[in-house]
Amino acid sequence: MRRLAASPKLLVRRSVARAQRLPPDVVDRLAGDEDRVVHLFLSESCDDATPEVLLSVWSWWDGSFSFQGRPRSHPNFPKDGLLRLADKPNPRISPAPLVRLLLDERTARSAAQNPGIPASVMRHMIEVAKRALAAPGK
Repeated sequence: MRRLAASPKLLVRRSVARAQRLPPDVVDRLAGDEDRVVHLFLSESCDDATPEVLLSVWSWWDGSFSFQGRPRSHPNFPKDGLLRLADKPNPRISPAPLVRLLLDERTARSAAQNPGIPASVMRHMIEVAKRALAAPGK
């Protein structure tokens, strides 16, 4: 798998990313691949996909048809700590997937019950979601 993950042939690397289990160094190599489909296949199929890859794919992929709920339902998806990205000057997540996350009833309920999220942050999140939904083309 190590040799195949380093292949110059894109279809070979994509095939490796479909494996259910991969060694950490192979996952890291594929996570650094320039091809987004390699990342997508890794997030759909590989139980060892990293939280960073899952979050990255989730930022541009609405969800898998063949693997329902992935990448968000992946066991390694970073369900806690997404707020750490809110103050980044160059955020990794565009507003659209954040709004989807905020509108997800399960996520919203969990956030509302989390005493670690200040009420002022919750109000800000609600306002951002409202503005995003009201934006032209939404």
